Amino acid sequence: MFGGYIDTSVTAPGSAGGPPSPGNGAAASDNDGPRCTWTEESPYAQSLWEWLGAGEPGGTWYDVRCSDGSTFIGVYVPPASDAVPPDARLAGSLARNAISRLQLPAPAVGQSPAGQALVNLPTWWWVETGSWRVLRQRTQAGPVWAEVTATPVSTSWDPGDGSAPLVCAGPGTPYDRSRPEGVQSTDCSYTYRRSSAGQPQTGPDVNDRFFTVTVTTVWEVTWRGSGGSGGTLPRLSRTSSFPLAVAQRQTVVTGGSG
Repeated sequence: MFGGYIDTSVTAPGSAGGPPSPGNGAAASDNDGPRCTWTEESPYAQSLWEWLGAGEPGGTWYDVRCSDGSTFIGVYVPPASDAVPPDARLAGSLARNAISRLQLPAPAVGQSPAGQALVNLPTWWWVETGSWRVLRQRTQAGPVWAEVTATPVSTSWDPGDGSAPLVCAGPGTPYDRSRPEGVQSTDCSYTYRRSSAGQPQTGPDVNDRFFTVTVTTVWEVTWRGSGGSGGTLPRLSRTSSFPLAVAQRQTVVTGGSG
């Protein structure tokens, strides 16, 4: 899910005596790289961040501009953070900004049997490898950098028939038609107990009746940055849905006359 404020848990090495806290016009770095200036945002902007529920009471928001032309708007400094170096504070804010630009793919779904499901026959689901992979986003403001890593860790499948979602530890296992059924297994299969014939008609054909299957991929997010800083971000998720017709298997019995 994108948008909103993502809180960051910052870990950073301590320093003897503690670095100076940034203030109006205070340089955040003084080394061979570009210099970054921290400017406290206006009282109106501070109150707007508070109204949005960002940060925590007592913290301060800054705009950071660096001599190499980099600009970072909305750097949050939590209260009582004197023990956290300025570059670590900025790296944490960069991480929050980086995750908003990380384009997590919506899950692309594979299914067997393809096209439709049958009552009392397990339906295999899986997320295709193209939308199940580790993704990284790196961002930098002057000499300070942060890299965010998003790792997919689980999938949740809502079959759409009113049953509880099926939660799988991974992406599921693709069904291989070239291998015997008895040597294949998956933890992402679901067996429908009723057809979708009772669903509302959604197309011109009388049989255009479907369950809506919703799959959600959950991503674990970590970050690392300047000065040995790093931490975790809240998990993210992406969702996609698709219609699925579930048919009643017809059994034909033949017999000769006695």
